[in-house]
Amino acid sequence: MHVKIEKAAAWSGTAMLLAFLVMFWFIAGVIPPIDPSDTAVEIATRYTEDGLRIRIGMALMILFVFIWTPFWGLLARQVRRVEGYWGVLSLTQVMLGVTFMFGFSLCAIFAVAAGYRPERNPDVTQALNDVFWLIFVGLVGPLITQVVILAAVVLFVERRAVPSFPRWFGYFNIWYAVLGVPGCAVYLFKSGPLAWNGMFAFWIPLTVFCIWQVVTSVMLSKAVDVEAAEREKAAAEKTWEPAA
Repeated sequence: MHVKIEKAAAWSGTAMLLAFLVMFWFIAGVIPPIDPSDTAVEIATRYTEDGLRIRIGMALMILFVFIWTPFWGLLARQVRRVEGYWGVLSLTQVMLGVTFMFGFSLCAIFAVAAGYRPERNPDVTQALNDVFWLIFVGLVGPLITQVVILAAVVLFVERRAVPSFPRWFGYFNIWYAVLGVPGCAVYLFKSGPLAWNGMFAFWIPLTVFCIWQVVTSVMLSKAVDVEAAEREKAAAEKTWEPAA
């Protein structure tokens, strides 16, 4: 039962990724992103015409985003297992996992607020839309810190004969961290590849996050198997008694 629960937790991350794409892309229709160079009137018009679908999609995201919790909990626990105790790395993973989900729900609330009163001054709607996208795309620090910690654990802390994660997974996390950094540039640009709808700030980080999520679900599922095998071996050695 323990293994089944943890495998479900591993794949809950990928399930929530698919749910996120449905809610943001197909229900709310906010992907592709609204152009940051649009005028206040153009943005307000978008929230007036598509306000209901945006609010429905974001409301669903706010409701379901915390289903991601078991994935981040399992990730932190596997880091703790490699670390050997609840040390700085594993506890940091716990706190950053909370930050990730809170950031998701917070930005969605701003999008809901932008479409909540379509009769308001367009400048207010534009400001709420700005906050939504600046958080959604630009709040990359927590996730980058998480994957850097995961890379460090895999490459420098893991010393088991049968490791929880293969070494290539550590380099994979470094690759993701590097490609995710341009997201923080959205605070400086309103157009071009580093704006919140740009290739380097939005589309590449979104793509590599989707890849990272699926790969990490696979790796966590395998780590659960490794841990289960270790427990079975330890139990067998404990109960075995040599003949007199």
